Amino acid sequence: VGWPHPTLENTMPVRRAVTVSMILLFGVSLFNYMDRYMLAVLLPAIKADLDLSDTQLGIISGFAFTLFYATLGIPIARLADRYSRRKIISVALAIWSAMTALCGLAQSFLQLTIARVLVGVGEAGASPPSHSLIADYYPVEQRTRAISIYSLGAPIGILLGFIIGSRLAEAYSWRIALIAVGLPGMLLAVAVWRSLHEPPRGATEQRTAPTAQPSFRSAAAMLARSPAFIYLSVATGFYTVVWLGVVQWLPSYFTRSFDLTLGHVGFWLAIVLGFSQIAGMLLSGAVTDRLIRRHLRWYALLPAIAILVSTPIFAAVFWTTSATLGLVLLFPTFMISVMQGPATFAAVQGLVPPPIRATAAAVLLLITNLIGGGIGPPLVGWLSDRLAATQGDESLRVSLLIVATGFSLLASLSYLLASRSIGREFHTEMRTTGN
Repeated sequence: VGWPHPTLENTMPVRRAVTVSMILLFGVSLFNYMDRYMLAVLLPAIKADLDLSDTQLGIISGFAFTLFYATLGIPIARLADRYSRRKIISVALAIWSAMTALCGLAQSFLQLTIARVLVGVGEAGASPPSHSLIADYYPVEQRTRAISIYSLGAPIGILLGFIIGSRLAEAYSWRIALIAVGLPGMLLAVAVWRSLHEPPRGATEQRTAPTAQPSFRSAAAMLARSPAFIYLSVATGFYTVVWLGVVQWLPSYFTRSFDLTLGHVGFWLAIVLGFSQIAGMLLSGAVTDRLIRRHLRWYALLPAIAILVSTPIFAAVFWTTSATLGLVLLFPTFMISVMQGPATFAAVQGLVPPPIRATAAAVLLLITNLIGGGIGPPLVGWLSDRLAATQGDESLRVSLLIVATGFSLLASLSYLLASRSIGREFHTEMRTTGN
């Protein structure tokens, strides 16, 4: 992604430390998403084993995780804006890895719900301090690419989670699958504690952040006065409804509507979702960093266009009666639509000063996940149960079609509104343009 800002001393030890740190942060992101989304491919097996309804599956995969993941992100981010981000990430990783393994021991809906809540508690400490560190590794004109590399942990984590989860569930059980992916994360937590580099706050702006951290009330007031931040948060929330609501249910959709085996579905969804998002995020980093040199509004315009273009393709996924065509159409859908992620997170890091960057990322995730995680999977499950009387086995298909198209359009509109003010609100000056 290039070399860090000249204010970070250009020596071999510093270069090596930043490289190692980006590798470690990528690993944190990978385990974050692998542990979180592997549950999606296990839902059919969990449903059969614990005799759960679609509504209960939606609560486990969405609301139970999201409530604490979103709300605890802010107090953890406040700590990250004041204390060691390295230590916070390490402890958080150890907690959610242990709790993922604990999910495999659950014997009831209540026990699995509690374990998922605790996974959310741990994962709340991952992204806000990670984004804050990346902003101190790289300047604004390189930041989207750096965040896109960190964000690659999402598609690769989902790819590995779907493949490993489906294979282990078929060969052994869904319980063994959760335990097998949970325990290795604790080893990575040790490596993060020992080796993650923590630069001075504000290093990429040729200054260090003040030692006194603004109060949360002051930070919240600053964010509330930013129309760009509000619209970006709401837009990402609407897109997350689509992302969480659809991805968590795709394995169930393909097994029900096309009578495919869990192993077959898990493998092909892993390939399609994994590589489409890898391509989309890398493309987002390269294209966004180039476009913002012309005008900072592209931080929001690019996501608006990408989601709008992907919406009709998304609808076609749930219209087709061919499983092969449905899987093929998922590739361009996600490759285009996921371009919103790196651009959004990079924009937020530039809308606020260094002392509250982790807090801003946490507030973004709070709004995003309360909308996306709180609504997405439970809404799809609830609609599926309500439509079962008239649609039968195809109720999940209709439910996914409604959620995917409706919330995609809302997300695109919200990004468009954000683009109107983002340029004049940006906190960090571009070194190469007059924006």
